[in-house]
Amino acid sequence: MIGIKRITHSLIIVFGIWGGSIQAMNLLRPYDTLIRPDFYGDSKWQVALYGEAGLGTKAFCGDGEVCDALRIWQPEQNALKMLQGFPEDSPITQLRNQLDADDNGKRGHFLVSSDFDLRYSAALAARVRFLKDFSFAAYLPFYSMELKNVHWHDQTEDITDEDLRVKRLLTDDFFALVEELGCGLDLCGWKRSGIGDLTLMLEWFRDFPQAKPLLKNVFLNWRLGLALPTGKRADENKLFAIPFGNDGATSLIFGFGLELLFGTCFKAGVDVQLFHLFDTTRVRRIKTDKDQTELLLLEKAEVHTDYGLEQRFNLFFQFYRFYHGLSFKVGYQFFKRGDNHISLVCNDFSNVIAQTAVALEDFTMHEIIPKLTYDFCLNEPDDLYARPNISLYMRLPFNGKRAVLARTIGVVLAVDF
Repeated sequence: MIGIKRITHSLIIVFGIWGGSIQAMNLLRPYDTLIRPDFYGDSKWQVALYGEAGLGTKAFCGDGEVCDALRIWQPEQNALKMLQGFPEDSPITQLRNQLDADDNGKRGHFLVSSDFDLRYSAALAARVRFLKDFSFAAYLPFYSMELKNVHWHDQTEDITDEDLRVKRLLTDDFFALVEELGCGLDLCGWKRSGIGDLTLMLEWFRDFPQAKPLLKNVFLNWRLGLALPTGKRADENKLFAIPFGNDGATSLIFGFGLELLFGTCFKAGVDVQLFHLFDTTRVRRIKTDKDQTELLLLEKAEVHTDYGLEQRFNLFFQFYRFYHGLSFKVGYQFFKRGDNHISLVCNDFSNVIAQTAVALEDFTMHEIIPKLTYDFCLNEPDDLYARPNISLYMRLPFNGKRAVLARTIGVVLAVDF
């Protein structure tokens, strides 16, 4: 019995039973086939170092319109609705009764603006080939983000007694009041750095030469990966402090790729990758009223999360070694995560109301990724001990839904042995 309990406890840890929501952001994933370096010839080992600098972010709300990062869920925040849905004898309900003010569309409303930056990203990667057509790889990213210039613009007017009462009791000292009622909820900016999720990946790949006038080779591969919850988690007491990975959830990754070589230097391909996240249970902020806005959630509760399927699709074309060791690739990437579903572990609040959070709905991301690669050893002997190559790339988001997308420029230095 003791052995079974230990095994069960270990599985709970490995599969991330403590976790939560996934960030709607295009963070660097070093195993992305549009970015990662290819193996050279019959090399057995490959090590790679990634570095990426942020060039600003672009956020999209639910209808696909460009917006501030803090408005991807709601265009404004409602301080009056923030106080709804609590027990009658709670200090929050007593304050709401003391206000005795109706929501007229401006009273207690805030317009929030900010600058959300992915300052830089980095990653280490190592791959080893075995049995000729298989490889095993490990990828560990690192991120640094900042939320700054956060401004809460009070829309409450100075006309009626209700307006003046809402200002005096609620909005004039809003930050301190929210921190007190919201168990430490901080509405200011922050700066956070840390590692992301460690990803382990098994891959099979093979070339199938073609004796045809135009099509010269077909390259196939499939991948099976496991993303472990090593990344920094979301901070429930900070404003929009998203996680650096799957927020404590372990993820299984399934991928398949097809690549065609036409002539001697033109490639085109497609790649599909699916992510299944294991359910998690942890303390999170929840809605206690269906009309609440999601930067102002005062209540915390233990929540079980059933994650939606994540899908990533890549299309690309490439001019392969068209000038000495120089290659140029342009890829398009589409990413979608389905709706999350939650259930409250406690019975103190409504599960139906908590499920109305917009942050649980699906999000999408679209971006173009151009990459320039130079192979320093193209004309060197095949038995050369080390073969370095370098890649420069950009990630250029252009559309999305309920997501914050970073424009970045990056470099990958890889060495094959």
